[in-house]
Amino acid sequence: MHRLTLDQFRTTFETGGILSVVLVAQGGVFHIEAETSKGHAVLIKARTPELRQFRDATKALSLLREIGIREARVDARQWQPEQANLGRAEQMKAAHEAAELKRLLEERIREADDPATVWYGHDQVFDELEADIAE
Repeated sequence: MHRLTLDQFRTTFETGGILSVVLVAQGGVFHIEAETSKGHAVLIKARTPELRQFRDATKALSLLREIGIREARVDARQWQPEQANLGRAEQMKAAHEAAELKRLLEERIREADDPATVWYGHDQVFDELEADIAE
């Protein structure tokens, strides 16, 4: 199986090397496969060998149309649209958590840079904790 970046896929199409295209669903996402004159191929991301995936089939079809491909088959046997929503929800949750951590870090940095901040050495802190525990 060949792995083609978008530029390679486009060039293969323009030179007549794409024989057929299939939009394949797996879980909540779609990817593009093609039968080429040199065998089976998949569309991958430009900078990594991972499949280029689409949560929305319309975006994948729009990309194919932009390339000039006007006919494609859709294989939705493994499609589970509820997984796409879960993935998006998890992404949003992670983004919100990251934003909160960033806000907290920036707040702590401002506190550390504040000239009025009082610093305690670890020996002093542990001595005070040990004294509190002993009482």
